[in-house]
Amino acid sequence: MEQLLGKYGGMILTFAIWIAVFYFLLILPNKKKQKKQQEMLDSIKEGSEVITVGGIKGTVVAVLGDYVEVRVDKGVKITFRKSAISTVLQ
Repeated sequence: MEQLLGKYGGMILTFAIWIAVFYFLLILPNKKKQKKQQEMLDSIKEGSEVITVGGIKGTVVAVLGDYVEVRVDKGVKITFRKSAISTVLQ
């Protein structure tokens, strides 16, 4: 067993280091970004000014579960999925 560990120990250690680097450089920052995005989406309420991923700016007039109704001009309302909101301005 010691010969096997001695023979492959360096390779196992290198593999473990690569997994740790992958986790800390790719997975962990992505989780933080997703959490921040979800908090932003949860903060949307009527009267919030938002910008969509398509660049449309408007004011939220209704929150309908996973959807929001956004007024982009007088008499013009568009319904979007919450996930289509990229920025909440207010």
